[in-house]
Amino acid sequence: MPKLLTPLSAKAVASLKHTGAGEKSRHSVGGVPGLFLVTYASGARCWLLRGTLNKRRKEIGLGSAFELSLSEAREKAREYRRQLADGIDPTFKEVTVEQMRIIFAKAVEQFFETELADVKEKERKAWINTLRTYAVPIIGKLDVENISTLHVADVLKPIWSTKRELAKKIRVRLDKIFVWLKATGYREQDSPAKWVDLKPILDPLGRDKKAAHRPAVAFVDAPRWFELIRQKKSLSARALEFLCLTAVRSGDVRYMSWSEVDFDTRIWTIPPNRQGTKLKTRDHKVPLTEPMLELLRAVKQEQNGEYVFAGLNGCPMSENTISKLMREVHLEEIAAGRKGFLDQQTGKRAVPHGLRSTFRDWVAECTNYPGELAEIAIAHKQGSETELAYKRLSQVEKRRRMMSDWSNYLGHRPAKVSTRSNAPRQSTHSLHYDPV
Repeated sequence: MPKLLTPLSAKAVASLKHTGAGEKSRHSVGGVPGLFLVTYASGARCWLLRGTLNKRRKEIGLGSAFELSLSEAREKAREYRRQLADGIDPTFKEVTVEQMRIIFAKAVEQFFETELADVKEKERKAWINTLRTYAVPIIGKLDVENISTLHVADVLKPIWSTKRELAKKIRVRLDKIFVWLKATGYREQDSPAKWVDLKPILDPLGRDKKAAHRPAVAFVDAPRWFELIRQKKSLSARALEFLCLTAVRSGDVRYMSWSEVDFDTRIWTIPPNRQGTKLKTRDHKVPLTEPMLELLRAVKQEQNGEYVFAGLNGCPMSENTISKLMREVHLEEIAAGRKGFLDQQTGKRAVPHGLRSTFRDWVAECTNYPGELAEIAIAHKQGSETELAYKRLSQVEKRRRMMSDWSNYLGHRPAKVSTRSNAPRQSTHSLHYDPV
């Protein structure tokens, strides 16, 4: 316990000056154990109480000596010491519910400052721009505690049909903000931006019919495009190559895991309701041709994680990554004085999802395979669940032959095997590639 010194008078305390040693000086004024006057070189003077709370030293500022007299400082110090003795922190202030209320616009700005401080500038700008553009104008003035799933749906509805991928990103960002709001005490309820709650509202909206057709590489240009992709050494190029060979959806490839691949039966099984797929009630079995298997074996030598086509952080590769590569190939063709890869119907630059249409057009124009077989290959629903189950099982080998012909059309020939019986098979894929 601090020594109880003879209390100094107000006049004596007023005469205490900064000693000149260091930025500040402490002077014990007595009257209350641990009460000090702190004088600064700048001329500032304040009261300081030194005590203990739960066996730990604690220093508490009591205020400016110009605003608080000596007698007032001693009285305040006595009250604080009583609280410290009872295990109470005098500096702790309870915040009322009313004081915690905040509108969404202010909450978003606070989130930007505290949670996005260490995020890369490009990603930070994407967060700020999308939320300020689409969310704040609609729910910005609402108390965060009163925002419901219907309010979040109002943010997403205007762009759900025409800008689906952007809308999905905004939903994820809103969900993270509302989780943060609950963790920081601004909101008591769970996030209103959960997909499980929004799905019944947004799913029935479907997509804009005008946006249903995805720009595709013309099937006559597909071999040229495929060769350019194969010349690229990145993992994103292998993902785009595999996407073209299989004609499945982008999400199916990007979220593909090694556990789904059976090298013995040469089947890749895409389970329903897994992330990245649109399959709801049935799985989709993709017969793996030799070019597909060669590609997977080459990738497996470099990828040890859960996902076949993982990003730099081990997570599934993003849609933007493969879209960016496809755009680069198109621009390289333009720079070389060629026309690039444009959709024949719209004249727009081809996108990854359009490769499914490229395959479908090739089947219709260049082969005798039935259209129904092609529809099964690209996982379009045809007939009842019972019929589909039968066709998926009975036509696997037929589809394998069709996909082999497709890879041959693209110019992917099986690798040559050495005539020596003990020689290893040489893959046509580079076993080393640059990061995504």
